[in-house]
Amino acid sequence: MRLHIALASAFLVLAPVAASAETQEEQQACMNDAFNVCGQAIPDRDRVAACLTQNLDRISSACRTVMLRYSKAPQVSRAKITSARD
Repeated sequence: MRLHIALASAFLVLAPVAASAETQEEQQACMNDAFNVCGQAIPDRDRVAACLTQNLDRISSACRTVMLRYSKAPQVSRAKITSARD
């Protein structure tokens, strides 16, 4: 019973970053990562999204793609910053 509640909570949590635009496939891409990397943040969807974003190097490539797609700030590489200064 507790597992069912946890799964339901996690599924709802993952309708996060852009709830109306996120597909079921995108939610599924991050489900395991939400549990394994950011379980302490469940059921707070904003904290889960922030945790996944902060742990891009620890999450699956599928979830990373989803999180980068919906991130508010574009990811800028150090190389781009350096070349912009030159």
